[in-house]
Amino acid sequence: MGFFKGGLHHGTHVDAPWHFIGEGKKLDEVGLEPFLGTCCVLDLGDADCVTADILESQVGESGVQRLLFKTKNGRRDYWHEAWNPNFVFIRKDAAQWCVDHGVLLVGLDYLTIDPPTEPTFPSHLLLLGAGVVILENIKLRDVAPGDYELLAAPVNLQSVDGAWTRALLRTD
Repeated sequence: MGFFKGGLHHGTHVDAPWHFIGEGKKLDEVGLEPFLGTCCVLDLGDADCVTADILESQVGESGVQRLLFKTKNGRRDYWHEAWNPNFVFIRKDAAQWCVDHGVLLVGLDYLTIDPPTEPTFPSHLLLLGAGVVILENIKLRDVAPGDYELLAAPVNLQSVDGAWTRALLRTD
């Protein structure tokens, strides 16, 4: 029998609202809806960050509830490299766009969604404060942009702020 010792925010994982919001839901209070269902993978190409303008032009008023951001982060093997402070992140205006458009889950292909230049974690606070869960460190390198079914239920842990997940995308 093997044992694993590590943080809940290592590898592909989800952040529940309680990760940053003291009165936010813990992972076991979130339910499965954000983690299971139709999602859209957006290819942001060489963009330096996810912005509201990009979301408006690529998603608009489609009503999509789960968004995964494929960025130039995924072109590097960052999990084998030193921390890169120049990673593609989710800008605060994009987080607000997601909240305003009823998004339940956002996912990014890097270790975190806020840049190191923002010590107050504005995108985490906006999203988690509105009950939007965050899927971090997803591998989208070989995934074509488009619509999929997301299957990303996290490990069923009680009274925690996040947990590991194996995020799968299924096509029809």
